Amino acid sequence: MNTRLPVSLLAATGLYAASLLTFAADAATPDVAELIKSGEIMSQEAIIKRATEQHPGKVTEAELERKAGRYVYEIDVVDGKGVKTELKLDAKSGEVLSSKIDDDQAKTNSEDDEDEDD
Repeated sequence: MNTRLPVSLLAATGLYAASLLTFAADAATPDVAELIKSGEIMSQEAIIKRATEQHPGKVTEAELERKAGRYVYEIDVVDGKGVKTELKLDAKSGEVLSSKIDDDQAKTNSEDDEDEDD
C-alpha cells in the first residue's frame, strides 16, 4: 500500500525558513509526531538538512510516503541555476535512495544557455 503524506513548504533556503505540514484526510494516516518520537522517521528539518547538504538549493516540495513497508521522503531541490533535482531519502536513516535531475527542466535550461551564447 502506498500512503502519501504531503508536506508543503512555505519557504525554504539552505535549511528552511518555515514549514507547514498537511496530511491527507485518511483514517490510515499515521501520527507523524509519534513516528518521529519513536525513531521510525527523522524530522522534516533533519531530512531537509541532509538533502541540501548533498544538493544545495531551495527546497520546493517535500512529501513523506510509505513504500514497500518503509517511509520515504521525496524532496525537490532547485539549485542556483534553476535545475530541479528530485531526491528520495530513507525517512529513518536519511540515506539518499535516489537522485534524479528533472530532464525537462534541464533541457530547457540547456537551451536557454545556448541562446545566450549567440
